[in-house]
Amino acid sequence: MPLVVCIGAVLIDELYHCNESIIQSTSNPSLYKKNIGGVMGNIARHLSLLDINTEFITVLGNDTDANYIIDHFAQLGLSLKYSVRADAATGKYVAIHEPNGQLYTAVCTDTLTHLVTADFLESKKDVFKSADLLVADTNLEIEALIWLTNFSFKENKKLIIEPVSVIKARKINEMLLNGVFMITPNEVELQSISQDGNTNSDQHSASLLEKGIHQIWVRKGSEGSVIYNRDSKMELGVPDINIKDSTGAGDAALAGWIFAHLNDYNEPDCLKIAHSFAMDILQIEGAVDTAVTKEKLLSSFRKYYYEHE
Repeated sequence: MPLVVCIGAVLIDELYHCNESIIQSTSNPSLYKKNIGGVMGNIARHLSLLDINTEFITVLGNDTDANYIIDHFAQLGLSLKYSVRADAATGKYVAIHEPNGQLYTAVCTDTLTHLVTADFLESKKDVFKSADLLVADTNLEIEALIWLTNFSFKENKKLIIEPVSVIKARKINEMLLNGVFMITPNEVELQSISQDGNTNSDQHSASLLEKGIHQIWVRKGSEGSVIYNRDSKMELGVPDINIKDSTGAGDAALAGWIFAHLNDYNEPDCLKIAHSFAMDILQIEGAVDTAVTKEKLLSSFRKYYYEHE
């Protein structure tokens, strides 16, 4: 069975959904929900739920939030045997949403992921060597990302990097990119990576592809997404849906793409399955659908892209 190793942050998400359009510089009444989150935590959980053999490597705190995460992952059958704990608080992501589910702003504090150092990763290289796919987020320090990139290049492993945010995406520009199979930015993150605000996504992507990345998957929200590689450009739109909560849609898309890729779907269908998972997540509260199965995902794929053609 193919093995995916995910490396990155797991956090506690605190999500606030405002009752009315947000007014700055005053208190806004809202509904509150607490979930387990973090980009890589979301991706790893969804892969496990889709019956993908998944190892999650992270650093966990030494508090009740970490215990809650460990218990939840155990219930999902998601392995943490290569992760460690540290005497610190578990990180948090706090998001404020408009009534229509769109993210207004968010903040994140993470005092643990910096402990995933190059030396730490070196000590785990045996599991990396056995992996079919490596997935990392830019919550990792630049030295850890460079180690993963160099390892993937030397060992001929597929490495996917999720940029996470506009600020954290800038780390990608500081790296040699020959060992990177794919990055998955939205349009603003792509602009941040290329550090050029005067060109478009086509030009940004062409520049990064010249640096060695195999392909770039640019997410465009309601306009769908596009995958660039050196030989082609593949675009795909999305049907109109009612968005309930935008948290985790990109994470679900990547999990869906990995699921399809490892199950030998063709490239257009990999993208359609990815979009289908993201659209399902947009219509529920929270970043992870703990009831998802591969059968449920493939049913959504058929509904969105084939039944109404």
